[in-house]
Amino acid sequence: MDRKIIEDFEKEHHYILPESYIKFLLTCDNTPQNYCKDYGDISLCSLEELPEMRELHEMDKYCPEYIAIGFGGGGEVLVMKQERDSNTLIVTEGGNLISKFITPQYCKFFNDFFIDWAARKCPASEIVKKL
Repeated sequence: MDRKIIEDFEKEHHYILPESYIKFLLTCDNTPQNYCKDYGDISLCSLEELPEMRELHEMDKYCPEYIAIGFGGGGEVLVMKQERDSNTLIVTEGGNLISKFITPQYCKFFNDFFIDWAARKCPASEIVKKL
């Protein structure tokens, strides 16, 4: 996995991935399931899984400015704003994936979540205890 692959993917799918998520994908060589093994019901997506998540949650229709990057076993969806400098991981229920509901009233916001997280080998405790 390298930046060229990610850039080509972004162009093909018309995505803007947050730099912090790109760094995570590069660190784990696009295999979050192998890199973060002790997550229990929480799963982060590989590059190839992102379009499926987008389609599944009808994000182009309801919240096109966000990208779903993972999910939890209780119906939670992990999203980020489609902005290069976005560093906030947002956890919401699948039914709240409408732009107007992606607010602190309906979601949990984890600012600067991915910064240095991948470099620390993605400790599960930092995500599990927050959910």
